[in-house]
Amino acid sequence: HLPSPLPTHDLFTIIHHSIVDSLAVIFNVLLFFAVLFRSPSSLRSYTVLLVNSVVIDIIGSFTMLITMIRLIPAENMLVYVYDGPCVYVSGFFCHASYTVMLSTFSQSLFLIAASFAYRLYVLGSPSPSTRSVLIVCSLLSVPNLMILAAYMFTLDDAYAVRAELRILRPEYDLDDYLVQGHVTIFSLLVMFTILAMTMPIGPTMVVIFAIRRKVLTLQSLLPVFFSGAVLSYGLCQLGVACSPVQEHLVMESVSFMTLFSPVITIYCVKPYRE
Repeated sequence: HLPSPLPTHDLFTIIHHSIVDSLAVIFNVLLFFAVLFRSPSSLRSYTVLLVNSVVIDIIGSFTMLITMIRLIPAENMLVYVYDGPCVYVSGFFCHASYTVMLSTFSQSLFLIAASFAYRLYVLGSPSPSTRSVLIVCSLLSVPNLMILAAYMFTLDDAYAVRAELRILRPEYDLDDYLVQGHVTIFSLLVMFTILAMTMPIGPTMVVIFAIRRKVLTLQSLLPVFFSGAVLSYGLCQLGVACSPVQEHLVMESVSFMTLFSPVITIYCVKPYRE
C-alpha cells in the first residue's frame, strides 16, 4: 500500500505525524491524569470541560497518527490517500478511523469556544453546576455524532474513484497506495459532512476572539490551525491552487491544534504545571 522509495512529500508527512501526533497523545494523556488528580475543588465544574476536551484530543491525535491521510479535492471529487499504519489493517478501518477523526475536530473546536464562554461567565456569576456543564458538553456532541453516523458508509467504489482521478490528475501516480473517496461531493451525506466541518469555523472564531477581550488566553490562537486546514481544502476543492504538499497540509495543520491545546493548559493552570 506504499511505494518504495517514498516521494519526499509523503516521507515528510509520515515524519510530521509520527512526531506531532505522538507528542499530542503523550501531552493529552499527561493532562488527563493532571486533571483527574490535581484539579482543585474550585475547578470542579470546569474539570468536566477539560476532561471532554482531553479525551476528544486523544482520540483525534491517535486517529491522525494511524491514518496520516492526504486529501485530494479535485473538481467535484474528494479522494483520500493514506500513508499511516491503518493501511495494513483494511480500507474500511482507515475510513472508519478518518470518520472518527473528523468528528473530533469540530467537537474540539466547540469545546474551546465553550471553555471561553465558561471563563467569561464565571467572571460575574457563580460557577455553573457540574451537571449543567455536562449537559452542555452532551449537546455539543450531537452534530459530531451525526457526522460520525452519516459519513461512515459513504465511500464510492474504489475503482471508479481511481479511474476518475486518473482523468483529473493524470500526473499523480497512486497505484501503490490505498485510495478511497467520492466521485462527487454533491451527495446529501457527503455535502452535509463537508458543510458541517467547514462552516462553523468562521462564527466560532468570531465568538472566541470577541470573548478573548475579556478572557485573555493563548487558546484563542488554536482555531487558526483549523482555519488554515479549511483554507487549504477550499483552495484545492475550488481549483484555485493545489499541490501534493497542500493536500497533506490540510491534516498536518490541524494536528498542531491537538498538540498545543494540552501544552497551553498545562502551562497556564498552575496546579497542572506543578
